[in-house]
Amino acid sequence: MKVEMKRRTFLKLSAATIAAGVVASNFKDVNAAEWKKQIGRTGSQPDPVDEEAKTVRSVCLMCHGGCGIQAKIVKGELVKLSGNPYHPNTYDYAAKGDIVEESDLDAGLTGKDVGTLCSKGQAGVYALYSPFRLQHPLKRVGPRGSGKWKTISWEQAIKGICDGGYLFKNVPGEEKRNIEGLKFVLNNNNPMGPEDSDYMDEAPPGGWGPKINQFVWAHGRNEQSPLTPRFVLDAAGVPHMLNH
Repeated sequence: MKVEMKRRTFLKLSAATIAAGVVASNFKDVNAAEWKKQIGRTGSQPDPVDEEAKTVRSVCLMCHGGCGIQAKIVKGELVKLSGNPYHPNTYDYAAKGDIVEESDLDAGLTGKDVGTLCSKGQAGVYALYSPFRLQHPLKRVGPRGSGKWKTISWEQAIKGICDGGYLFKNVPGEEKRNIEGLKFVLNNNNPMGPEDSDYMDEAPPGGWGPKINQFVWAHGRNEQSPLTPRFVLDAAGVPHMLNH
């Protein structure tokens, strides 16, 4: 198929293409500027060169990979996350001896041995400084599903969870609702009865066991899996752990 294009038509299309490119370029620059404002707590650049910067190495918990991370700290602020070159998940290092030492790699702030870290791991900076991050316990102050909460102290949260009581006496319809705290549940070896379960007819011949069995640890994608059993199994003494 032969297509003929007049000179005037070609010039119009060329002008439109250039204009679109300029608009896209300006749009890109605006987005980049807005993106930079969100980096770090004070709008720091992602990879600053600063003599006062220091490196802190840890492990990423943004997923289950457990990769080694290298955090760049400037004046107390986390400004960049990268891969830890001393971690096998993020760098194929070679030790000069049996044990990897600092001198084996050039892994300083301006070193050449750089570990890798995926975009999800690097997003840990945003997770740390996100304005939506929960940093304190929240207590429901309205009916279930109302979405009404208030910030409380850790001391109040721990006391309420452990001691129980009339924790929702200011919520309409729950004024007389007495919450059994963990202290009561985890120290109660009396057998569970009809007042504890609506499913006694489905229980085995020996019943549902002691009231301590009411404690169940249900978690989603638990990033603290080595720590959780120490609390649930060892400290609480309950075998009931459910995951997603």
